Amino acid sequence: MSPTEERPRSFGRRSDLHRITIVHGDDVHAFHVDTRRLIAVAAVIGAFCLAYLGATGWFFVRDELLVDQLGRQVRLERIYEDRVAALRAEIDRINARQLVDQDAFEAKIDDLLTRQTRLGETQAKFTGLIAKVGELGLAVPAAKGPAIAPIGTPLAPPPAKAPEATPLDTERFAAPLRTSWLSPFATPAHAGERRDPSVRIASAERAVASFEETQRAAISGLADLVEGRDRAWSQALGRLGVRVAKPTPTPAPRPSDAVGGPFVPARLDPLARAETAVGRLTDLRGTARRLPLARPLDGDRTVTSEFGVRTDPFLGIGAMHTGLDFRAEVGDPVHVTGPGRVISAGRQGGYGLCVDVDHGNGVVTRYGHLSEITVAAGDSVRSGDRVGFAGSTGRSTGPHLHYETRVAGEAVDPRDWLDAGRTLGF
Repeated sequence: MSPTEERPRSFGRRSDLHRITIVHGDDVHAFHVDTRRLIAVAAVIGAFCLAYLGATGWFFVRDELLVDQLGRQVRLERIYEDRVAALRAEIDRINARQLVDQDAFEAKIDDLLTRQTRLGETQAKFTGLIAKVGELGLAVPAAKGPAIAPIGTPLAPPPAKAPEATPLDTERFAAPLRTSWLSPFATPAHAGERRDPSVRIASAERAVASFEETQRAAISGLADLVEGRDRAWSQALGRLGVRVAKPTPTPAPRPSDAVGGPFVPARLDPLARAETAVGRLTDLRGTARRLPLARPLDGDRTVTSEFGVRTDPFLGIGAMHTGLDFRAEVGDPVHVTGPGRVISAGRQGGYGLCVDVDHGNGVVTRYGHLSEITVAAGDSVRSGDRVGFAGSTGRSTGPHLHYETRVAGEAVDPRDWLDAGRTLGF
């Protein structure tokens, strides 16, 4: 038996080819199948199926991943858009706030400029009032506290304990705040330091408020001084029977439909008070200048005999003395005590050489015992003009001046008139 014939012919050996016979009627078909090739084809088909299934699964998974990725991207974009919108809203809010702050700064600057302009106007009026008061012969005491500087004028350094107040410099202070830059500037006290605009505004407001308070106090002091002098002058003239209408100024009323209510007098501001008082004092002074209130002799002369009942120097009995006797030397100039017109100039009995001056409104002054007369009847004289020289003519025991004041023909005490003149500074 050959080696080939000795091998078993059983189906299934891998080393042998498999034969497949297909019979269909008279047709017979035989196929030989190689096991290794069959296994390779099966492996290829299996690998293809696995690859197909893997690819199919990958596509499904990839779609899910893409959808998830797209969703995440959308969410991120929405978050970004929300943040951008929030940032835009914040920027708009900041811009709006800056605009509001700038408007507020400019409003404050306008208010400060208005207040300082008003300070300058008030100061000009106050200076005019002080000049008028000086013309009336009143000494105005120096105001306490820092002086009120004109617009743009730096102030002197304040006391050590007083808070520092920086004057408002319109060119240097207002201009930056009227722009959108709002850039601070360096001050001499802090060289190189940049300050916030609100700090500068607060400093300027304190400075203007300090000026306003100082100015208000000075004007109030002036008003008090002039009103006090007004009362004294009014009382002095009142004792002479002279009455000057006293106005009661009030602020101009505003139109309204008011029909009632309690009466509360309106209070004037200090400047209006001062202006009213100075005007009143000017009227009083004008009235007083037309009255015989000055001194008839130079200097402060001694009165040797008062007005009223006295012992007559010649008879030694009680007699009415109708004037004042001033000590004088022969030749001392005698001055008229107020403006008027000479109605008599010559010898008048016991008065000796005598001058009578009519001052109007029934007021007449008389100058007796003169040694010489320097005026004539009909002459117009002003206060202080010389009417003659002192002497001892007429019924006199020695050199002196007899001075009388008569109202409506009746002799009154000249001392009241001279005291009123002293009060008014004549």
